[in-house]
Amino acid sequence: MAVSDNKKAAKSSTVHSVVVASKLLEFLADSGRPQRVTDIAAFLGMTKARVSRHLSTLSDIGMVAKMPDKSGYRLGPTLFRLSNAALDQYEITNIAYRYMVVLRNRISEAILLAIPAGGDALVVSTISSGKPLSPQLVRGTRWSIPTSPSASVILAFSPDFVSERVLARRTERDPGREVLLDPAEQRADFARIKRQFYSFAEDPHEAGFSVISAPVFDHAERLEAALTIVMNRRAGSANQEIRFLKPLKETAIEISRALGSVEMADKMAATL
Repeated sequence: MAVSDNKKAAKSSTVHSVVVASKLLEFLADSGRPQRVTDIAAFLGMTKARVSRHLSTLSDIGMVAKMPDKSGYRLGPTLFRLSNAALDQYEITNIAYRYMVVLRNRISEAILLAIPAGGDALVVSTISSGKPLSPQLVRGTRWSIPTSPSASVILAFSPDFVSERVLARRTERDPGREVLLDPAEQRADFARIKRQFYSFAEDPHEAGFSVISAPVFDHAERLEAALTIVMNRRAGSANQEIRFLKPLKETAIEISRALGSVEMADKMAATL
């Protein structure tokens, strides 16, 4: 009996360590920047010594990496390699693709699907409009607020601690320029998006394309992704928000239902 109890205790300890490591990695991912041991320990409710042991183990296998200036830890190279493989196997890309093709054929505009990534929108699937001036949508691109409707949709339906952490950064993470955030204005935008289930912007990236995005939910009624249409702002392209909102929402609802959403899909359908 004693041997059996010891085995159970060892197994329980191992499982707990895996859970702690998972929460630690999620914290680093949601933070979007290196974090100090002190901050990680406070988030996990653990001692710094215990967190340091977990970080040391994760560092040994490349899951995390210590910053050269010792400012904290970030996600490691092993996770980046695994993430590329995960994108190819990610269930939602397979489920959503046929709906995205139908939508593209219906509206003749470029379509993309983005998932949450540390408060940003990470593009995981794209379909070109097929037009000569179709936007160059690249899988793996990360978009941020305040210029990205996809990121705004994702943050609007994310937990408050995630959106507040992003707002605290104050600026868009774009090495070429800084876009100042107005936290109060952004919170008001999040509230509007949650009521209307979409975000629209005329030429947010100053590249001649308007963008409209709607949320996609999973079986747990949590945000799974943002479905986005990128439209060429050519002559005669007025009222794009009105023209493309209904087909976008209808497709987002279909994908959500395919993922098992009922409540949030119904709420979005009520806004059509």
